[in-house]
Amino acid sequence: MIKGGLTQRYAKALYELALEKQQVQEFGDQLHRFVDELEHNAEFNGLFCGKLVPASAKKQVVEQIFSDFAEDVKGFIFIALDKNRETSIPQVVDCYDDLCDAAAGIRQILVHTAVPLERVEAERLQKSFEQKLGGTIRLKTSIDKSMIGGIKVQVDDTVYDASLLHQLNALKQTLSVE
Repeated sequence: MIKGGLTQRYAKALYELALEKQQVQEFGDQLHRFVDELEHNAEFNGLFCGKLVPASAKKQVVEQIFSDFAEDVKGFIFIALDKNRETSIPQVVDCYDDLCDAAAGIRQILVHTAVPLERVEAERLQKSFEQKLGGTIRLKTSIDKSMIGGIKVQVDDTVYDASLLHQLNALKQTLSVE
């Protein structure tokens, strides 16, 4: 699913239900636990996202492993299974997080780098943008294999491009003018 279409509608419905039940944090924690299991347990991922196992068997596995989950969270997972959208659950959880952040006044910043940021670098970058923007931010990182080096930061509709390619293009333009 593309983030914005069905993904956003699922996330919004889930978020509104969580608000109504006053369980926004609990739903979020459970959704993240589920996605972590999908991402870090290859056996579970293969079973849950594979096409050979029927939805009914997948539901039984979810019931056993995540028996402590709220019925509404399990219900969402089951709906995703019934609609063959189980592979889209991580994107729905991302959208759910976006809704939670927006409600809390937290701005999201997307950082593109060629290699993963060190924790210290990410913290420094986050503090710098919090001071610059005057509020709390959540840093989301993305590895861009097409980048040679440097960093590109997207804040709302503004892109701060300190990538090596951008700097080389600027140098090329400067040299060609002279």
